[in-house]
Amino acid sequence: MMKSNVKVTFWLSKTKKNSKNLVPVYLRVWYDYDHFTKSTGIWVRLQDWDKQQMRVRGNSLEVDSINTQLESLKIQVLQTTNQLSLLGKPFNVHTIRKRMEGTEASQITLMRVCGEQIKEMEKLRGKSYAPPTIIKYKNTVLRLKQFLKYKYKRNDIYLYELNYYFITEFEAYLRHKFDNSTTTCYKHYQRFSRMIRNAMHKGYLEKYPFEHYKIRMPKKKIEYLTQEEIERIENKEFKVERLDSIRDIFVFCIYTGLAFAEVESLQPENITTGMDGELWLNIHRKKTDKYYQVPLFPKAIEILEKYKKHPRCLKKNRCLPVPSNVKYNAYLKEVGDMAGIPKDKPLVSHLARKTFACTIGLANGMNIGVLSKILGHASIQVTLDSYATVIDELMLQNVRELKGKLSKQNGIKKATRNNEDK
Repeated sequence: MMKSNVKVTFWLSKTKKNSKNLVPVYLRVWYDYDHFTKSTGIWVRLQDWDKQQMRVRGNSLEVDSINTQLESLKIQVLQTTNQLSLLGKPFNVHTIRKRMEGTEASQITLMRVCGEQIKEMEKLRGKSYAPPTIIKYKNTVLRLKQFLKYKYKRNDIYLYELNYYFITEFEAYLRHKFDNSTTTCYKHYQRFSRMIRNAMHKGYLEKYPFEHYKIRMPKKKIEYLTQEEIERIENKEFKVERLDSIRDIFVFCIYTGLAFAEVESLQPENITTGMDGELWLNIHRKKTDKYYQVPLFPKAIEILEKYKKHPRCLKKNRCLPVPSNVKYNAYLKEVGDMAGIPKDKPLVSHLARKTFACTIGLANGMNIGVLSKILGHASIQVTLDSYATVIDELMLQNVRELKGKLSKQNGIKKATRNNEDK
């Protein structure tokens, strides 16, 4: 039975008259004391409009066409309401609108969700999202499009069609077609998953479609410098000023854990005095859009003092004369070669951050929660996942040391008892 409490009206927006003296016709639908308004896309002359009948006056073909469109819209509203009523599920005026516009959850497609995600990220480019991050998301969307063509011979798929089979086949496609590693597959899944969860927050999906699917990043060996290698770099004398400053910047990162983006943008204003009366760095990490604090150890303070009056630092209001990332890594290779660092440990900007975490932090007993905060990680789980192999190595090392101490103590006790027996 047709719902009697649905009211459909048409009205003109006189304030939006165009250069041809035409005004737009709007549709308004009332249901249960609520309503929505939307444009019909129809424009008419104000003097031709019959406000009472909500129609255009006249007998021309153009007038008949407009009136037929208006009548069709009215019938569409009533039919949509009737269909929703027959389903027996609760609905409101906004449900009616979504059904009419095809924006109801059952009509939402994967490519629409991907498009919305990219659009939202583009709006926040350089603020919440770095350009390389947006490029990675676009690449994942490209792979999804290619997969749909390859597997389903389609350009798109409805969200309700996504399931465990879809994601496992997508992973298999990435491995077979592009020879992607587990790490690359995981990254694609991670981005894809975030887009789907975002769609859930918007009400497009009620349940996560890949609930039982799991793909884990393989544990890889973390490369970092030993204390002896750090000292070798520190004590090496460089006659070329360029290499000397690059070495200093690298050593500064070893003692602070800063990534390249953070050390490059470091300003004097970032240096503050903490509650302990000591110097700290207040850092904004671009990757996670998170603020965090880093303690300044003596070696780091010494390097900051060295470059306090450097012309390039004064000109750019920076703490250190950091070149571009490409030049920095190129010069670091020279530093590594001259300091005698093994070839299997090429000096790159991120190696300093790993060295801070492992050699400066964990090896000296720094709490994993404290380390996580100093590194500016999004959560402690990120730190645990990133340094799992190192933590395992240190655990075994600590166990060996403890066994040695206990064995030594046990030996002393036995020797004491033997002496007493004599």
